[in-house]
Amino acid sequence: MPSAVKRPAERERWSSTRFVLFAFTFNALCLLVLLANLLTGNVWWKVAVPIAVVCLLFGGLAGFLARRLRLKER
Repeated sequence: MPSAVKRPAERERWSSTRFVLFAFTFNALCLLVLLANLLTGNVWWKVAVPIAVVCLLFGGLAGFLARRLRLKER
């Protein structure tokens, strides 16, 4: 009976498109947090700014990985 757990050699490699989607999602989440903060009158800006910065960092990292992988795919 074959094992249900995939070994590292059998795992599907992520394409650059998946990284692009993650980058877009994190950057959109950052903008959504900042827009919600503005619409609520900057009441929770001390929480919103760190959340937005973390989202931008993850979005930037995913964008960087997408670019690096896309260069390898060519």
